[in-house]
Amino acid sequence: MDTYYREFHKSYSESLKNYHEELSDLFTHVMEKVEGLYTIWFLGQLGNNWSDACADNLREYGRVLEVPQQTDFYRRQVAASDSKVYVIISDAMRYEVAATLAEQLERETQAKVDLKSMQGIFPTISKFGMAALLPHKELSVELKSGKTERLAVLADGQSTEAPNRDKLLKAADPASVALKYKDIIGMKRADRQALIKGMNVVYIYHDTIDEAGHLESSIFSACDTAIEERKNMVRIIANEWGGANILITSDHGFLYTHSPLSEDDKVDKTTESDQDVEIGRRYAIMQKGAQPQYLLPVKFLGGNMAYDVYAPRESIRIKMKGGGLNFVHGGISLQEMVVPVIEYHFLRNQSKEYKKNKSKYDTKPVEISLLSANRKISNMIFSLNFYQKDAVGGNREAATYQLYFTDSSGKAISDVQKIIADKSSDNGQERTFRCSFNLKSLKYSNTETYYLVIADENGLQMQREEFQIDIAFAVDEFDFFG
Repeated sequence: MDTYYREFHKSYSESLKNYHEELSDLFTHVMEKVEGLYTIWFLGQLGNNWSDACADNLREYGRVLEVPQQTDFYRRQVAASDSKVYVIISDAMRYEVAATLAEQLERETQAKVDLKSMQGIFPTISKFGMAALLPHKELSVELKSGKTERLAVLADGQSTEAPNRDKLLKAADPASVALKYKDIIGMKRADRQALIKGMNVVYIYHDTIDEAGHLESSIFSACDTAIEERKNMVRIIANEWGGANILITSDHGFLYTHSPLSEDDKVDKTTESDQDVEIGRRYAIMQKGAQPQYLLPVKFLGGNMAYDVYAPRESIRIKMKGGGLNFVHGGISLQEMVVPVIEYHFLRNQSKEYKKNKSKYDTKPVEISLLSANRKISNMIFSLNFYQKDAVGGNREAATYQLYFTDSSGKAISDVQKIIADKSSDNGQERTFRCSFNLKSLKYSNTETYYLVIADENGLQMQREEFQIDIAFAVDEFDFFG
């Protein structure tokens, strides 16, 4: 549901740019329907049920029992590795975004990809989540002097803020380094190579999603950008650095709803301000003895700290001054708390795993190609023939493709047709498809180039063919009286 909601709003945003304003009422009606389904039915009921299910565990233990914990990540998955390990930490990458990334990595690269999860430390905010992923025996907090952030998170008494993370990694294993994606990506290949030479543990920090979220601008398009950037980082590790063991994880997830929140979506913490230590939209850290109404208690860092922490139920936000209501994290919702772990093992052709499961890893989707020779369109409604290159079977699997036409700027100018390429016949004539297309009522120029786009079922463009359009009586869009 989170993925469907994200994909819907990306499409809705595009529709506002590309379609005539007379359709805005219709699109708005659809959007309002989606908002109701997602925020009231899905988030509301899921949040209520989850709050009831986990409340006792969180109050008594500060965690949900019998699930992997973020605080054990370094010990279990980094220190225990018998080979060099690369860790990509993507700030605010929630589980559903990681699921999309894992699916694309498995489809596009030669690797064994496993998607797992762990429970994020509470509060589910960056300074706690980033600390939990570092080597440590014990996490603690100390009060800082300052106007904004009040608590600093310590690992075995040491600061876990960004400038100190390299030091903490090296204390656990001297052959370790902490890097930033933004720094790496602009470097020359040789300079990148020098950074990781001789290292056993490489941490790479990436923050595209969280950065966009706190501006509450284009959060869902930022998720797509982040997916592409992480795939690019995986390619650098595997192809340039020769890395085979990659872990991709996050410090926390996030909650996001597009529509403005009402007063019913907010709760007052009901405590005196002198009892507050640090308050966020989705968490409250308070002095011992504070008893806020309407908030769930969570045992804080084993119960050894001088503070108590609380979380609002469901997707409720705590009332406080300022913005930042739609994109939030810090709470106990599944979207915030379920932290993904992608285990990526690049398979070289000579590896035992690859040889053992060669047919599996060599399995690719069948491809289609345009069979029709004519590249000129002279009617608003027309048909084209397509050919499935290989038969389904062996290491070739069925695939679904989307087909449509665009102008030179990429704007869609036709309806979208679908081909389910699942033909298993060895007879090539039985692996053909015929699709009819309807062009939009626009003015077309016979001197411009238009394109047939063949995309996979997720919208990733696979092929593009040039076409000319020469139609005598095509009209302007919505020019009903011309």
